[in-house]
Amino acid sequence: MKNLTTRHYVYIVGLLLLALVLASCAGFDLGDIVKVKTPNTIQQTTGLPSTLSLNEAETEYQNWFNQTQTTGAAWKNNMEKAGELRGLFSQLTLSALDTVGPTVAGLPVLGPALPALTGIVGLFLGSGRLRKEKEASFNKGLEKGSGLAGNGGGNAGSPGSGA
Repeated sequence: MKNLTTRHYVYIVGLLLLALVLASCAGFDLGDIVKVKTPNTIQQTTGLPSTLSLNEAETEYQNWFNQTQTTGAAWKNNMEKAGELRGLFSQLTLSALDTVGPTVAGLPVLGPALPALTGIVGLFLGSGRLRKEKEASFNKGLEKGSGLAGNGGGNAGSPGSGA
């Protein structure tokens, strides 16, 4: 094979640059060639492939971002409405207790028992939610722990573990 001189390298680089300029004038976009990896969580929620071209990724990202913001705003709005309802019910309950309280306070047994009864009712009303929160937390910890054990996350035989 013939030895290439500096002049040959200059010609090759010049031809490549000319080819790129002509391709870009013809509408060729390098963003169609460059690939971007899609995160696993985004793949699972949107059904996108594992790699996209840069141009497709920018468009899909903007769609995903807008959808996430819209969904988050709707969820926040629903929580604010629920908070207003809770406040309204709380006010109605407290005003009813203020109205009934002096009447019940005159009765010898019900007067002192009213705060205890409302506390007990509050315990039963809140216990279901608390139980569900604890159960969800336990299940999440169990999943995470089993994932660590399944991935070889234990380090019982590693140096420095003391075993």
